[in-house]
Amino acid sequence: MSNNSIFSESMEDPTTPDVQAIAGQSDTAQPKSNRPTAKQRKSDLEDYRKAYFGLIKLGKDNKHQVAISNDTFDRVERIARFFGGPSYSVSNFVEHIINEHLDNNSANYESWFTVISKSF
Repeated sequence: MSNNSIFSESMEDPTTPDVQAIAGQSDTAQPKSNRPTAKQRKSDLEDYRKAYFGLIKLGKDNKHQVAISNDTFDRVERIARFFGGPSYSVSNFVEHIINEHLDNNSANYESWFTVISKSF
């Protein structure tokens, strides 16, 4: 058998779906650019700023200190200062991120508490 006959057999063999899938992709796949427009990027930025950079006032008795690595702090500070402005605090930004995370996962927490409490 020549190399060409082996190749043609593998293209027709149903036991090689990878080869057939790749061959089928070239016929139908037309890559389209999903790049957002400038207007959409500006809108996304405004939505992001509203979600993460609203001012949160924490009183003396309503705050706690937490520790994060220097690398993480530098990354967070850069974002907070750039998007929130020079007077915006890292603490404010972190408070928004934590609240969103807790809100997004609140449904899971109840079921996970049940799973963990049953393991004791």
